[in-house]
Amino acid sequence: MATDRTWSRRRLLSGCAGIGSVATAGCLRLTDSSGQTETNEQGGSGTNQQGGSGTTESVGSTPTDDGEQSTASGPASEIELVPAWSGSSSAVTTADGDFFFRPRFTRLRRVRPDGTTVFEAEIADGYLLSISPTFRNGLYADGTGVYVGARARDEVDTGGRVYALDPESGEERWMHEESGDGLHDEISAVTVTDGTVVFASQGSGSGDEQEPLVVGLDAESGEERWRIQFSEGFIHAIVARGDRLFVQQTFGLSIYRLSTRELLEERRLTAGFSQFAAADGTLFVPGETVRALTLPDGDENWSAQTGRSVNTGVGVGETGVFVGTESGYVLGYDRETGDELWENRVAGVVEHPPIVEDGLVWIASERGDLSAFTAEAGELVYEEEIASGFEFTVQDGILNDDERDTAYEIRRG
Repeated sequence: MATDRTWSRRRLLSGCAGIGSVATAGCLRLTDSSGQTETNEQGGSGTNQQGGSGTTESVGSTPTDDGEQSTASGPASEIELVPAWSGSSSAVTTADGDFFFRPRFTRLRRVRPDGTTVFEAEIADGYLLSISPTFRNGLYADGTGVYVGARARDEVDTGGRVYALDPESGEERWMHEESGDGLHDEISAVTVTDGTVVFASQGSGSGDEQEPLVVGLDAESGEERWRIQFSEGFIHAIVARGDRLFVQQTFGLSIYRLSTRELLEERRLTAGFSQFAAADGTLFVPGETVRALTLPDGDENWSAQTGRSVNTGVGVGETGVFVGTESGYVLGYDRETGDELWENRVAGVVEHPPIVEDGLVWIASERGDLSAFTAEAGELVYEEEIASGFEFTVQDGILNDDERDTAYEIRRG
């Protein structure tokens, strides 16, 4: 079971203000309508532990101990989470249409939304794969490959690593390693643009102790092409579009000309540790003022002052963008204009970025509740207790979290 994460990013921010692979294929265990399971041939599934109480607090449904669903009463009980397949209780994120899990810290498992395992690759001991749906996600995948960062642990004398894996077999193509200077043990973000893998590397400690890097590698060979040195601060996200490179730090946004690495502009932001999100030619930046910047030029299309302490990255839907706050508010804004759509509230801090799919906005509170609101009107249609500080993601109508050993199909009543 995942370790309880009882801190909030805003409290963490206050404290830091100084600031070889093994490939397999097959299916995971599938769950039929009776709750019985069929074990896959490959084995190696995630830990089989159930997080939370499995009870519904107000609306929605959850599986009972025998694998069936219990549905709450009330007019809004129109969403059900139905067990679909198992073997999923580990750190989880999505990329290139699939789920990526981190069982036992040093393995990366790629799984289709239907539960089919594409590959499971293992990296060297002494490193921890950097994947997360919430905080410094170091994984990127497309048709050319899977590129993932790994943090160096104390027992090794090298820095962070970036691995390039075959997208279908998981076979290692190359590995890049930073020096063991103690300043670049972590890989906080990875992206790919025009045949170049771009990643950010930094260390631990306070912000003013950092000397972070953004490095460009040849996507085929892993050979270094260039690097940009920063004087301090944490790097949380990077986005490359056209000839522009956007680098988000705790309190600022730096824009570079990608071809020459010339610094074009620096902007002050209030995003803190929350990451921006790019979608369809727009970069959405969280903070007490939510901003929409056009890509690749970076011009501001709109800004919306929230009047609240925004504590999450941005969830982007077809018509709206959504953020969560320290005091439990969920705020929705029109994606094209920035006009306020609605606000609602959950019990507890919201620090997990909202996840938007199929007209629903999914929210995790720090105290352990999973909630779903309609993207159009903000109506609460599902609520369930999972576990304190859990993380989750959604892909093609399937929800996975890092607490339970089950992937759930999202069904509407």
